[in-house]
Amino acid sequence: MIRILGAGAWGTALAALWAHPRTGVDAPTIELIAHTAAEASAISAARMNSRRLPGVALPESIRIRSVEDEISELSAGDLLVVAIPSDAIRGALAQVRVGSANVVMASKGLSQEGERVSELAVAAGVSPSALFTLSGPNLAREIAAGKPAAAVLATRVGSHDDVFAALARQSFRLYMSDDPIGVEVSGALKNVLAIAVSGVRSLGYGENAAAALLSRGVAEMARLAEACGGRAESAFGLAGVGDLVLTASNTGSRNARLGELLATGVSVSAAVETIGATVEGIPTAHGALLLAARLGVELPVTAAVVAALEHGVSIERLAEGLLGRAPTAEWH
Repeated sequence: MIRILGAGAWGTALAALWAHPRTGVDAPTIELIAHTAAEASAISAARMNSRRLPGVALPESIRIRSVEDEISELSAGDLLVVAIPSDAIRGALAQVRVGSANVVMASKGLSQEGERVSELAVAAGVSPSALFTLSGPNLAREIAAGKPAAAVLATRVGSHDDVFAALARQSFRLYMSDDPIGVEVSGALKNVLAIAVSGVRSLGYGENAAAALLSRGVAEMARLAEACGGRAESAFGLAGVGDLVLTASNTGSRNARLGELLATGVSVSAAVETIGATVEGIPTAHGALLLAARLGVELPVTAAVVAALEHGVSIERLAEGLLGRAPTAEWH
């Protein structure tokens, strides 16, 4: 069984993807766990997540449940895939009876206190030896439609062939990594950097400025990943550059949309209300800056985003400040 915790757009898309069998192998049992019984009932009745992923029909084989239901404990060989906002992980994991299953963290973010999603899972009782991280440039709607995509599955677990086989599909190519920290940090920070890049682009500064800011954001990813105990190379892969390019350039991204709205002078609260869903870059920006301060790492782009989110500094002033910083070596 693959149990997916989180019936947002991402969790719903993964359920639709994995409900289709691999060649010559029966499709696994898929459970999609919504936040409330009412939400689960609506998705089940329509066989569609009309609120988060409208237009995508869900196969009848997918069981739609909620955390309010009586949920059976998972066994060895089962997978729990976590696809909920980082600030909800601790509480939600206690409700889904992980048991001896492996846990795949598909959430991308940091808590406001700077905890990575894997650290939140361990704090909720998940064994570090059972943890995997899934990240990459993946738009939910394209994944659900079966369009080609790639992602990275990272773990320090010795044997992982069974997990890899359960999640890989012909349209969903997986690459393995033994650097879950680097993958996790890169996937989280891209949310913050996408806010900045989109804001600068929306001001009409041009693609040169947007590309420069994106590149310097990757340097921040690499520095923070290394400081946390990961490897810089993960910032240059699917979870870092790949996901950042996608998130910063696609108008469907919540984080890019937030940057765009902030550039017009809209307040953070009004922008979030307009978007109508969790914007993971907001808590992640605060958490990343706290984490960087503890580790002695400089994150100027992230600091600029926090100034906009917390202190109302205009995106235009922040862009001018970032682009006008004193000369320095590209890598230091």
